[in-house]
Amino acid sequence: MNEYKAWVQKNVAPYTELEFSNMEYPKLNQNELIIETQAATLNFADLLLSSGMYQSNPEIPFVPGFEVAGIVRECSSKSKFKTGDRVVAATTVFRSGRHGSFGEFCVASENLAYKLPDDISYEVGAAILMSYLTSDFALHRRAQIQKDEIILINAAAGGVGLSAVQLAKIEGAKVIAAVGSDEKIETIRKYNPDLIVNYRKENLKDTVEKHFGKRAVNVFYDQVGGDAYEQGIKLLASEGRALIVGFASGNIPSQLLSYILVKNISIMGVFMISFENDDRDYLEDRMNIIFDHYTSNRIDPVFKTITFDKVVQYLELIGTRKTVGRIVAVR
Repeated sequence: MNEYKAWVQKNVAPYTELEFSNMEYPKLNQNELIIETQAATLNFADLLLSSGMYQSNPEIPFVPGFEVAGIVRECSSKSKFKTGDRVVAATTVFRSGRHGSFGEFCVASENLAYKLPDDISYEVGAAILMSYLTSDFALHRRAQIQKDEIILINAAAGGVGLSAVQLAKIEGAKVIAAVGSDEKIETIRKYNPDLIVNYRKENLKDTVEKHFGKRAVNVFYDQVGGDAYEQGIKLLASEGRALIVGFASGNIPSQLLSYILVKNISIMGVFMISFENDDRDYLEDRMNIIFDHYTSNRIDPVFKTITFDKVVQYLELIGTRKTVGRIVAVR
């Protein structure tokens, strides 16, 4: 096989210029898998990647798509995987690879690939992978969240936010869910957060302080940046921890070190993928725990399934924050 069909970015340009066309078939490199895509998850980072605004940009032409659930078609003879294995994986696009998951085939790192249990579908696996593994890493490895601690979660109705709400509740934390619409309030309510705030209608700081008191938040989980971050950071208690997961607003805040000092708080970066080499066994153990959470009905991933021809349409909805949960494209 010399070529395969994919959504291809042929120039550094907005995602709206993605073309469904032919892409050269990849070569297998050390510690990599070639996977036949069954389901691919859409992410805000795909918009950044297409427009050349991601932290590491591939050479053109390339195929976006950071997450995949599929079937191993090629692997090395020394791999722990074998041809035909069902897997979920992070593609190598995040580190300038050219073969993401928005195509018939993609390339993934063996160290960020996990065998998908037979009783979990491809679309569920794709919906779970990066959202729950990121939130688990943030809450357990970085923040070391404890029972009865208060956690404020920004963008709580998004795919990553919903995973953080559910995992925090499993640990017995008290959850404040910040969302941007009444529709999202209805979505998040079923996961029993202790307080829901529509920050477009209510003052976040005033509402949280009314229910929990001044500077009562122990952990602040932020994927947004900008004004949402500025409001949340001021609610942290002494020895509180802010988890920096992303900057969906496009506004990367700068933090005055003097404020961190006098308020006695910690700012923690969350980049789970760096553990690909640092502690891959830890990530695999945690992924298996998450799979067990799902099969035991302790988590309930929220996602919408679409066909591959609607990828560009739904990237636009993600960019305008009109989606709830995750969007999974299936072939």
